[in-house]
Parts: sequence; C-alpha cells; structure tokens
Amino acid sequence: MMKTMTTMLATALAASPIFAEQREWTLDLGHAHIGWEIDHMDLARTLGRFDNFEGTFLIDEDDPANSSITVTVDAASVNSNHAGRDNHIRNADYLNVSEFPTVTFTSGEITMTSETEGMMDGTLTMLGVTAPITLDFTLVADRTYPDFIPSYNEIRTASFEATGTITRTDWGMDFIAFPGSPTGLEIDLDIHVDLVDCTTVPADTLATNVPCNWGYVEGFTGPNEG
Repeated sequence: MMKTMTTMLATALAASPIFAEQREWTLDLGHAHIGWEIDHMDLARTLGRFDNFEGTFLIDEDDPANSSITVTVDAASVNSNHAGRDNHIRNADYLNVSEFPTVTFTSGEITMTSETEGMMDGTLTMLGVTAPITLDFTLVADRTYPDFIPSYNEIRTASFEATGTITRTDWGMDFIAFPGSPTGLEIDLDIHVDLVDCTTVPADTLATNVPCNWGYVEGFTGPNEG
C-alpha cells in the first residue's frame, strides 16, 4: 500500500539516509497561488500575487530533509488588481523587471516540527541579490481525487500552504515614495500549492490528465475551457 505523505512525515526522523530517494512531483498550475501583502501608510494593506511561475519539486517521502525545491517567478506577472500600481512595481523603483525578469527561490535545510508542519530555509534571488529566507509550511492534505472528477484520474495530490516574511531592503529595494508615508518595508508571503504525482496516472490517460498537462502543453485545455 502506498504511504501517505502524513505517514512519511511522521517516520522521517527514523529513516535511514541510505534509502533516501527524491521523486519529482508536478505543480498543479490550476491550483497554485503565490501571493504577497504589504503595508500602505498604515491603511488597508495592499495585496497582490504573481500570475506566472514554475517550479521543480523533488520530494523524498522517507526523508523530507533530503527534498529539494526550486520556484521561478515571472516578475512582470505581478498583479495587484491596479494597472497603474502594477506598472510602478515593475519599474526600477521596485522589481525592475526589464533588468531582472525573474525571482527565484531555492530550498536549503528543511526541518519538520510536527507530522504535518515544518520550516524550509532557503535563498531568494531578486534584483540580482541572493539572500536567506525562511518559510513555514503545512501539509494540508495528501489524498487522491475522487473518481467522478473528469480527467483527474484519481491522481494522488499533496496540498501545501506556506508563509514567510521578507524585508525588501535586504534585496536593495529601498524606494520610499516620500518621507513619513512609505510603502512598507516588510512583505508577507502567502503560498498555496497542490503537487500531483503524475507517475501514478495510467499511461493511456496521461495525455488528457488536467493537472499533468494544463499550463505545460501548448494548446491543452481542461474541463469547461473553450
């Protein structure tokens, strides 16, 4: 019987490194969100997200500390539901996307603090600067899709949520609009992802599986897409 990821996390500390093995999971781009939140003059906080990103998730089910994750974000895809503000965020005052088109996270040490929670230390490369970052993460669920969902083929899915806070000046993003009323210096991150195990999908249905293809195969459309 296939282990659940919860069982994997519970037994991680007892696992022998000699049996450690990474296996790649696929990011379900239809169920993924990289969001951010920042103070604005001590008024309502400004929220946004990035619309385009990709990642490599090499998960060791027996030894989570042996896992490796890399996520690359298209900086120009920033979206705060305000075109003028987004254009400003893209310019040299903030993300400077013409010179630095991507933001990259690379995991380092991963420490489990419970069966379903942990901390992931890593580095964030932004504006040409690489600096440390820590994310707190939670395994929300590890289960298969029900058989009545079309083109999901009862695929095994592990859902994670992660949060963290960075100080933008650590990456040289030190723009302040005017003294006394700056954009906040601390940026809170809010991440939600479903990872799917495409290796469990039957070969004869893999080409039509939604999370294994949507966003990866040009022209592929999922249910209810025209």
